[in-house]
Amino acid sequence: MKHWIGFDVGKRFHWLCVLDEEGLVLLSRRVDATEERLEAACSEIAALGNAEDRMIGIDLVGGTDTLLETILLERGERVRYIPGTAVNKVRDAYSGGEHKSDPKDAFVIADQLRLRWRSLREVRVREENALELKTLVSYRKDLVQDQRRRVCRLRELLSQVFPGLEAALPDLAEKGALLTVAKVARPSDARKLGKSRLTRWLKSRGSRKSEALAERALVAAKAQHRELPAARVKAALVSEIAWEIIRTKERIAELERRLEELVETDPKGEIVRSMPGMGLVLTAEFLAEVDEIGRYGSPDRFAAAAGIAPVLRASGSLSYQRRAKKGNRALKRVFYQSAYCAIGHHQKSRDYYRRKRAEGKAHHQAVIALARRRVNVLWAMLRDGATYQEAPLAA
Repeated sequence: MKHWIGFDVGKRFHWLCVLDEEGLVLLSRRVDATEERLEAACSEIAALGNAEDRMIGIDLVGGTDTLLETILLERGERVRYIPGTAVNKVRDAYSGGEHKSDPKDAFVIADQLRLRWRSLREVRVREENALELKTLVSYRKDLVQDQRRRVCRLRELLSQVFPGLEAALPDLAEKGALLTVAKVARPSDARKLGKSRLTRWLKSRGSRKSEALAERALVAAKAQHRELPAARVKAALVSEIAWEIIRTKERIAELERRLEELVETDPKGEIVRSMPGMGLVLTAEFLAEVDEIGRYGSPDRFAAAAGIAPVLRASGSLSYQRRAKKGNRALKRVFYQSAYCAIGHHQKSRDYYRRKRAEGKAHHQAVIALARRRVNVLWAMLRDGATYQEAPLAA
């Protein structure tokens, strides 16, 4: 007798539901998210029969389910992933689907597993390096987003205190510019310190354009003699934010050095990185999302999963294709960004982009078309275990 088991994953507890072959509920109860309770629940599941006669579905992977996922895989259970968004949509097809509850969701997970387990992604044990790569990629992304907000906030505050210096430093994400505003956020500070001392101070902290930066600061300071409202408080905040940005830049550099090591140890890292437009960060993001490319089945399905393949819409006599609005956003960003970079540095990619523009496609459409073509190339590279090689020109 086969059993279909659904776990509605939660933070403090999960809800367990077990169905038989006919879809009848055999068990439905709460399981606290502690190692002891989860081990007991898994032992209860194991008592149902052979592992080959049961399958488990979960609606979250790599989050609050990590302990549950680890225990299940260590016990040799067959686990499938049913996205929570899919559970929310299909719930409406069941009686009383407008009501949401943990028991209801666990039942839907188990029943959908019973009906369509072959089309669901299998959850497998991932290597330590792969998990570390995914964690560091996610953390770096958060730091970069925070960094952008800090730079915008810094520029806004500086323009309220020392607008001349803000205009003289177009790149406030550069270390030398950040050191300058951290030291002289007010015109009076720059005039008091002087060009020579500011130059020496910047040079001692690793600024490569110390004299030019000091010159700009002094010129801007001589052009502004009024102290603007709340200048002292705002200048202190400017200095504080500038130092935060510098420290975050150093932390991001440390993360990228570790990502470099992880990419080099991954057999697929050299292959993916050899493709034009795929630098270190994009390669790391790709490897973090794609553990085994073979599970997608074909390059067409891989492109669809990434959200860069056209989507068919057909109803009655109406039939057309439109841009995909769904798919893995992280993968879509990797393919789009790498295609955009390749246009500027790779002649064949640039020629293909220009040909699509000549056909009447907009910029965004042409980049997506190039990204879709690159999926086929990358798929073949990973399938054959070969790095990128330029095809010889036709005679």
